[in-house]
Amino acid sequence: MNPNTVVFVWPGDLHLEFPDRPNYNTALWMADEVNQLVRPDFVQFAGDNVQHAREGEWQLFKNVSDKLQMPFHALVGDHDAHHDPGCRSYQARLGPTYHAFTVGEFRFICLNTMQYRPLGLSDEQVIWFRYEVDAALARKERVVVFQHHYPFQVWEDFAGPGIEAWREIVQTRPITAVFAGHTHYGQVANDGRNVYVATRSIGEPEGGPAGFAVVVLEGDDLALAYRTPEDKGPLALITHPRRLILATQPAHIVTGPTECRVRGWSRTPITSAQSRIDDGEWTDMRANGEMTWTFPLAGDLLPKGEHSVEVRLISEEGEGTDRITTLCDLSGRFNPYPMVDPVVRETKFC
Repeated sequence: MNPNTVVFVWPGDLHLEFPDRPNYNTALWMADEVNQLVRPDFVQFAGDNVQHAREGEWQLFKNVSDKLQMPFHALVGDHDAHHDPGCRSYQARLGPTYHAFTVGEFRFICLNTMQYRPLGLSDEQVIWFRYEVDAALARKERVVVFQHHYPFQVWEDFAGPGIEAWREIVQTRPITAVFAGHTHYGQVANDGRNVYVATRSIGEPEGGPAGFAVVVLEGDDLALAYRTPEDKGPLALITHPRRLILATQPAHIVTGPTECRVRGWSRTPITSAQSRIDDGEWTDMRANGEMTWTFPLAGDLLPKGEHSVEVRLISEEGEGTDRITTLCDLSGRFNPYPMVDPVVRETKFC
């Protein structure tokens, strides 16, 4: 694995309240799965860590976070501040409500979008945010933004003090991705310039079972997969080329012969690692290190347009798969356009 690769886990909102509710058990499962299977560089909680910012709820969060064998960070969500507008209980347990840190060549910026109700950033935080982004870019670091509120949640406005300034910063600087919570459903959005990722909530999830996202960052590459308690086999992830919905510039599409890269996680040895293009025949991939594989993609021979890339990893525990749609164009021309996946038209939570 490339030493500059960064792997992190992004769980959805926990909404911890009582120990006898399913979300608490799922959160504990998440911590164990992260420790035993993924072993990322860090875990980033999306906010709404607890339901009402009560002492007993924070103890449940501590029970979960104490299990983690790697660093973790947490955002402020509306429920973390719901009965504690000053976020005093949050700060007493988790520190400043916004901060930044560096792992490898990436600068991760954690925002507090709850400085106003129902949404907003103070002038002070906006100035700090702009400085952090510009200073990171001056150091030639890549910028990733973490925030609780998802800019494209249905039936809810993304507006308030400081949000226009937020838009100016995000839309005029090269931001690798913005990761958000708050939605309860999972979605990836591409607005033609930036990529936004919202992970399905662990507390009261919509659109499918609760779980967590595994994110791999390596240079220009960004890849992610989702893991739930129902998934028992290996976890497979195509890390290059990018999924079409994650592509925002020509460097993110296939413009000629290239080598696909795959990352895997498994508790038991992988007995078979195969790939195929456009539902063709399965072929063996070449091992390229511990739990990494490569295989050639003849981009010079593929017709212009969208193509599917699929991989499968098999162990005695079962099978893990990943399938992406990528774009091929030998001219290298690429104009990203707005899209979301999946399309969501309603939610119970807003």
